[in-house]
Amino acid sequence: MKEIKVNALSPYSVIVTSTNSQLNFWLEHKKLNRLFVITDDNVDLLYGDYFNSIKSKIIGKYVLKAGEESKKIETVLDIYRCLLKHNIDRKCTILAFGGGVVGDITGFVASTFKRGTNLVYIPTTLIAQTDSSVGGKNGFNLDGIKNVIGTFYQPSLVYVDVNLLKTLDADNFKNGMAEVIKYGFVLDDNLFRYIEQNKRAILEREIDKLKYIVAECIKLKAAVVEKDELDLGGRHILNFGHTIGHALETISNFKIMHGEAVALGMVYESYIALKRNLIDQDLLERLIKILKYFDLQTTADIENYNDFKQAILKDKKNVDSLLKIVLPVGLGRAIITTDVKVDTIIQNMKELSRR
Repeated sequence: MKEIKVNALSPYSVIVTSTNSQLNFWLEHKKLNRLFVITDDNVDLLYGDYFNSIKSKIIGKYVLKAGEESKKIETVLDIYRCLLKHNIDRKCTILAFGGGVVGDITGFVASTFKRGTNLVYIPTTLIAQTDSSVGGKNGFNLDGIKNVIGTFYQPSLVYVDVNLLKTLDADNFKNGMAEVIKYGFVLDDNLFRYIEQNKRAILEREIDKLKYIVAECIKLKAAVVEKDELDLGGRHILNFGHTIGHALETISNFKIMHGEAVALGMVYESYIALKRNLIDQDLLERLIKILKYFDLQTTADIENYNDFKQAILKDKKNVDSLLKIVLPVGLGRAIITTDVKVDTIIQNMKELSRR
């Protein structure tokens, strides 16, 4: 078991373990005794008995439909009504048990229902364990724009049980590996090398390897969040691959999974860096090679670049119509820039796709 402390304005602990046997201890330690669980139908089917040891603490449950289509205002309103029906008050704890969609929706609900309740995350996917459950961001989609409505709201506790990854389907596992690779590529060269050297064991989901990469990603995320909790500057480094990736998600009507889109975005943004002589060809090839090993796409077939252009211009990270994009400048290092024009991005994407 490893405890990682996140020193946000409201500090909290992230527990990285491979069992649920310590869950009750940490809930008691944080005095979180009345729980309302929000999960999705896939997780509920697989892990309906996960909370048997603490079932006396659970006062209600809401099960949403798995998938990005649930990230909408209608889901939020339905959960509010369910919370009212169960007489949930501000002393209760809303617990997110699922992946990124469940976490985003639950975080928003917890931050807004009765002006804020306690929040606990138990992430069940690799992308949620390494990225979205830490940092306080939440939100939902509106009119095809990803996460355009949301808040910053820190949890009281994050309990990461890597054993839950054993049953994760292959698509969601590779989805998460895109984010893991991202951390190594722009923040920690040692982590990137570790992934390269242990790729087979990671793919086979050896628990000790999973615990290591999950904990390292959380530590990296925590260090960035502590310096820029409200995403005003330095935290944008975590958006490597996301400026292009989010636009690709949008024009696919979210048929492309988030991690797949981020993988594509990382390759395209790295190619822009290559064209600017910020990195060399060898580093780009190393990125492409490790992404392909985990069965992630490295080029996209885009039918309508005008749709892509409109989508990227609506990115919530933009300021004064300037695109914020992260470019690597070496292994484990990157910069944030606003001087890359959309037409240049499209030109480079077309060029790379022809290679």
